[in-house]
Amino acid sequence: MSNEESTSNFFTDLLDYKFRKYITRRVASIVYLGYLIFLPILTVILTYAAYRYAQPNYEEGFHWQLLAIWIAGPIVGLFVLIYTRILIELNIAVVNIAENTESR
Repeated sequence: MSNEESTSNFFTDLLDYKFRKYITRRVASIVYLGYLIFLPILTVILTYAAYRYAQPNYEEGFHWQLLAIWIAGPIVGLFVLIYTRILIELNIAVVNIAENTESR
């Protein structure tokens, strides 16, 4: 690897229309960090919205369905985060395979 290849600019690689350079590893950490910040906030908002939507249907007493919303919401959010992590790792693995098998 020459010195020019090791110090390649991100934006130059982004505009490489022949796809000689991969940016997946550099972008993956930023995408995952965005999911780590955005997904818990979205999970709380959607769980609260589901609770407020279901609450008028129950007039009195304690209802297990409303409690289940608060339990299931974060669990679904956690599964989405796990699924996102697996997809990002899969993309990185494919890029690693492509870099290791390309002819030099």
